[in-house]
Amino acid sequence: MNIEFCWQKGFTGADVRVGHLDTGIDAIHPVLCDRIANFALFDTDGSIIPDVLPQDSSDHGTHTAGIICGGIVDGKSIGVAPDAKLCSGMVIEGGKPLVRVLCGLDWMFDQGVRVVCVSLGIPGYNPLFEIILARLRRKGVLCIFPVGNSGRKTSYSPANYPGVIAVGAVDQNNRVAKFSGSEVFDRSIDPIKPNLVAPGVDILSAEPGGGLSKQDGTSMAAAHVAGVAALLFQAKPEATVEEIEYALLTSCLPLPDVDQKRVGCGLVNPVGALEILLASKKITTGVL
Repeated sequence: MNIEFCWQKGFTGADVRVGHLDTGIDAIHPVLCDRIANFALFDTDGSIIPDVLPQDSSDHGTHTAGIICGGIVDGKSIGVAPDAKLCSGMVIEGGKPLVRVLCGLDWMFDQGVRVVCVSLGIPGYNPLFEIILARLRRKGVLCIFPVGNSGRKTSYSPANYPGVIAVGAVDQNNRVAKFSGSEVFDRSIDPIKPNLVAPGVDILSAEPGGGLSKQDGTSMAAAHVAGVAALLFQAKPEATVEEIEYALLTSCLPLPDVDQKRVGCGLVNPVGALEILLASKKITTGVL
């Protein structure tokens, strides 16, 4: 992804807050301990449980958090935007996940985030997300979701909504992962999903307890794109959501001989996206 080139130019995600809704986060991990701006644990009714320290009910959230903004551990750098800060909410594990996710998204309105990465999905198209996602977009928040891990002709809500960026997964050889989803819910209103792809196979990142592990998934791919979006918002803090998504999608590297339904615009290209963003005039209409 040539992320090092972005860092050399001074783009590390500094002063950018990223929303992170997942299984939580290991706050004492050495690559994440100073990355957390805020944390919330939501009960089964969607209410925030007060006075709770950051924690991970699994390992998924720590892994995606490390991809977004982790640092250096054992000589390996794992984060795309190491100077970004996370507002992390635990919403997946436990009962009533839909209620918890919706309340987690609502929590983001008060967190000053520019990007929200929600590493989860619900099969099909669930209209309950429509209002809150539209409000976040109007507030200037770019929402990024994994397209899902059920393979061809499947997608998950809310990744399959217009107005959000859905991300599929490729391996180290830029081949689409077999598990990566692809589907259009309604061709009259929806673009091809995913909108783009990013690394999502054998991804090394943080695991609870201070170590590293490899995981696969479109969640890992979405976390990469969220990190890139943080770099872009640092590069142009006044940018609109439309400008950021335009830069992300129009800079994608094409993947020859691959069905567009599986890759959308192509492979995320951070350097190209920065070049387009910094050279662009203000954009006020979306490209999704």
